[in-house]
Amino acid sequence: MQQIYHPDERINIELFLAARQLPNLEFFSKSDPYLELYYLIPGQQEVFLGKTEVADCNLDPNWEQTFNVEYQPELTQILKFQIFDQNRMGREFMGDAQTTIKDILQQKNSLISLQIKKFEKEAGILICKAVKFKESNHFVQWQFSGINLKKMDGIFGKTDPFLKFYLFTEGVWCHVYQTEYLKDNLNPQWKQFEVSLQRLCFNDENKKFKVECVDKHEKGKYNQIVGSFETTIDEIFNKNIDSFQLIQPKGGPSGIIKIVNKKKIHRPNFDDFINQGTTFNIIIGIDYSSHNGVPQFPDSLHTYIEKNNIYQQALNDIAKVLEDYNINKLLALYGMGAEPQFSNYNGIGYQTLFPLTGNFQNPQVIGYQEAVKTYQNRLREIVFKGDLQLEDFIKYLQTIAENNATKLIYTIAVILGQEQITDLKQVQNLILSGSKLPCSLIYVGVGDNNFKEIKQITHLIDSQDPPLRNNFSFYQYQENLASCILKKNLMNDLPKQVVSYHQQLIL
Repeated sequence: MQQIYHPDERINIELFLAARQLPNLEFFSKSDPYLELYYLIPGQQEVFLGKTEVADCNLDPNWEQTFNVEYQPELTQILKFQIFDQNRMGREFMGDAQTTIKDILQQKNSLISLQIKKFEKEAGILICKAVKFKESNHFVQWQFSGINLKKMDGIFGKTDPFLKFYLFTEGVWCHVYQTEYLKDNLNPQWKQFEVSLQRLCFNDENKKFKVECVDKHEKGKYNQIVGSFETTIDEIFNKNIDSFQLIQPKGGPSGIIKIVNKKKIHRPNFDDFINQGTTFNIIIGIDYSSHNGVPQFPDSLHTYIEKNNIYQQALNDIAKVLEDYNINKLLALYGMGAEPQFSNYNGIGYQTLFPLTGNFQNPQVIGYQEAVKTYQNRLREIVFKGDLQLEDFIKYLQTIAENNATKLIYTIAVILGQEQITDLKQVQNLILSGSKLPCSLIYVGVGDNNFKEIKQITHLIDSQDPPLRNNFSFYQYQENLASCILKKNLMNDLPKQVVSYHQQLIL
């Protein structure tokens, strides 16, 4: 049965950047500008998204580096642009500008011009174009060669060619891919590469894209366009056209570009696996260890002195997002690291894992509201003592996932917990050994600690040789932003983890 959740809710945009009339900070040449981009949601830490390449001797750069950002309409997503001149002494500040993603998308053709300022003085114009892209599972893999390209480097030189591919959208050609350049070569053959049809032509096989052959020049000189042509996927694959005449900017032929080999590739994506019948199992584990504080006191993370403590807020926000992954809104609730004193539970003393319903055979509740109500009702029936040990919870999760490996059932497990875990090494080993199972483990940090050791789990996974599939994620809970941030993170991570699980079965 089709799930309620749809990853098409995500809006991924790519930012294309240029600047005009930048101030010249050099004496004997022109400035070499590059741009740094920072992303900020009010109340969260600023994130550095990266920087462009350096545009040599150029006060009107069109940077080739682009940036991908997910648009969340319910959030204020601030973009901060800082421009620097790269010189022998390091770098020198040229100016900055700021806007929001929403402001860009509300402009005609999603194209905005921003005043760059350096200490309140005008310092040029920043041009930002936003293009919306959806996740794509259609790709082309091909290889190009050039024949008798025009000499661009004078009598004693040849040409140092590379290819640039452009998507046409809303009246603007946007650079979406670039090959390597080959030194002094009039008959080049570039390496085979792959590009998505969504990125190249919005999955429209009749939509034209442009290919530009460019001669790379050394520092201090502009690259020169050898020539260009326009074509479509339909022409290349259905009409079998594989040879194209390059036309110079001022007219006239300047060589031939030929497709050496080509093929279309389809890779199943998250939507495909949902449509094939994949369903989700939802498990939530809550940390009741003594490190959270005694709930009879107001400074406890589980305090019942306040009406809505931070764990209750976190459970409400997280369960509300997760219930959309299960068609029946079933959520299995477990406690960890305490002594449950439920009238319908037979366990005695400290428990590393216990069902909040009191019944291991029926640990599920229906919907996020029932999950919060169950948490509230049980809070006074739990004695907080001992440490947080996750080994039993993760083994339980992995046993469920392993039993479902032959079915179309994927398990999503969430831990709501503070920082201190006494069996971290065992947890790390279990996560590594369970990387091939149909499950994802999400640790949601509650409290103000830095969670340094838990964050390191992702780095540990990424450092494995041979590489392992990463099915672990960490998010720190933040009040007032939790629902939209968790939804954003799940939309980003979970589809990748589901797809990577199925891909490993194919390999």
